[in-house]
Amino acid sequence: MEILDLRHLRSADLKALLEEEKILWQKDLQWDYSSSAALIKRYVDARALPGYVAVEGGRAVGYCFYVYENYKGLIGDVFVSDSPRAGTAELQLLTHAIETLQAMPGIRRIEAQLMNLRHQPSCDFFLRQNLQSFLRRFMLLPLQDGQSAIPPPVADIRLGLWDAHRVSEAAQLIMRSYRGHEDSAISDQYRSLAGAIRFLDNIIHYPGCGDFDAASSFLAFRKDTSELCGIALSSLVGDRVSHITQVCVEPELQGAGVGRALIGQIIHKLR
Repeated sequence: MEILDLRHLRSADLKALLEEEKILWQKDLQWDYSSSAALIKRYVDARALPGYVAVEGGRAVGYCFYVYENYKGLIGDVFVSDSPRAGTAELQLLTHAIETLQAMPGIRRIEAQLMNLRHQPSCDFFLRQNLQSFLRRFMLLPLQDGQSAIPPPVADIRLGLWDAHRVSEAAQLIMRSYRGHEDSAISDQYRSLAGAIRFLDNIIHYPGCGDFDAASSFLAFRKDTSELCGIALSSLVGDRVSHITQVCVEPELQGAGVGRALIGQIIHKLR
């Protein structure tokens, strides 16, 4: 097995691999990965996507890519074809990407949210690279099951649809809500106002989390002051499939049912 620079290949060399990845996203998450795959192909053909590819017998059996964002290196994806040596390919690609970013001048932090690591490298692997690792959990709700009941109201709280004029307020709420939370260790965008605004911009304007669905995204406000105190955003990621991309509630109101009401409102609307 050889590990080559991704910029030496064309998108045609990755076609079979990307098709397999699309099938896995659909099978595991009911997520249409087509737009993301098309974007990857475009950048690969432009020789503008840094990363690595694992080649065996003249065929690409895995790839990874990363990007730079100021002082951060972001590993965007690591995917390997299903084979007896898939685990080896996955580890080699991850190691190459991590070591390259660690050696890059000016890079002080590495982040990645890798949902399709097929062989789940051990925590020891990441520790040897001086990285923390976290397990994420996705939950599925078939909307054809159950009743479409309107969620019960929360005292002194009113719900409203997403309002694009509230981006700055929403970013401040995200920053407060995630202070000290595990997710702020995974992504430092939660730690600053500028980072939270970039996070919202990515959700709303770019396809990484699907196509933003403003009609099924909601805000919660205190009735007495009209202050924003909760957010639940959703995007469309497939044929009649929605993904809740963000839920957060003012820290002092967490546990009072605001998040439950917001998610319930999304489920009611989607049904």
